[in-house]
Amino acid sequence: MKKTISILALALLVSGSAFGQALNKQEAKALQTFLSENAAKGGDNAEALMLKGNNVALTPGVKVENGHVVEINWDKKELSGTLNLSNFTKLTKVSVNDNKLTELIINNAPSLIEVNASRNDLTSVSLSGTPQLQILRLNRNRLMGIDLSGTPLLSKLNVASNYIGALDISNAANLVSLNCTSNRITDLNLSGCTNLKNVYAGYNEISAIEFAGLGNLENLNLMSNRIQKFYVQGLPVLQTIFVSDNHMTQFAVNDCPQLVDIYAPYNDLTSFVVENCTNLSDVNVAWNDLSFLNLSGQNFLQRVNVSNNQLVTLDVSFCPMLTTVNIAGNSLLTDLRTEGDTMLHQVVGPWDSME
Repeated sequence: MKKTISILALALLVSGSAFGQALNKQEAKALQTFLSENAAKGGDNAEALMLKGNNVALTPGVKVENGHVVEINWDKKELSGTLNLSNFTKLTKVSVNDNKLTELIINNAPSLIEVNASRNDLTSVSLSGTPQLQILRLNRNRLMGIDLSGTPLLSKLNVASNYIGALDISNAANLVSLNCTSNRITDLNLSGCTNLKNVYAGYNEISAIEFAGLGNLENLNLMSNRIQKFYVQGLPVLQTIFVSDNHMTQFAVNDCPQLVDIYAPYNDLTSFVVENCTNLSDVNVAWNDLSFLNLSGQNFLQRVNVSNNQLVTLDVSFCPMLTTVNIAGNSLLTDLRTEGDTMLHQVVGPWDSME
């Protein structure tokens, strides 16, 4: 009798489990459509995911709760085609990294929090009606643009290595980290991004950028762009500036008390001014056209590289932490000021001729 009851209980458990996998018809149809598309290496996407049978709710990598898909994890599965997850109202996370997808559509997904669709062949992404989206990774695709106006809670955005020409993330008040490196961006709008800490926008075609209102900015990378005049002021927590390989002729930073590192070699600088940046530690302005540079009185300055300029005068006096100065390639230098630099022990360049 006990054996019969046990078998019956097991049958009910299995039946209940299968019933629990019953999927919303609209979501099931959308999944079936995608699974029937051709995979990147032959067969269809269902085969690539090793789905056994016709119950799409049992597709490996799909998590179903209460009849709705809540998570999809299909990384590195050689999937291709268009993935349309619109109207998946309980969907919270999608990870389809490293496939061959060409289009991603996730409209009207009010519970969506995170999307990782990096390393695909995406030329189009639609995310309207995703007000809870916080993390979006679309790096290494073929996107020429993206509309982020419906993602007010976005905190992390990575669209590096695409073909984007203009990026507008204005009023993304929750955005903390932006990586848009290696695109074709000429216009980057960061206005209203009041919590933004990290901007990685190197290897683009940016000629000007506005920093007003970015009071939480800590790290700024604009290497290999087309900026000619660079001015920053009043950013209280800014720590690093990387602006090498631009067409920069003027550089000025004011009132950035936490600034530690300035990396600005390989430009056309004739003017370089730093004021009220009391924590500055490293300055690299090698391979520019500077004839005069004053970095005196920087209490925490440790390393200075001014090699290959047109310097006549370099003033690094009264920098008690300064240890290294590179003045190589400045044949016109006749005035090197190092008074009060008690820690200075390495000068690269024609030091003897300066004495």
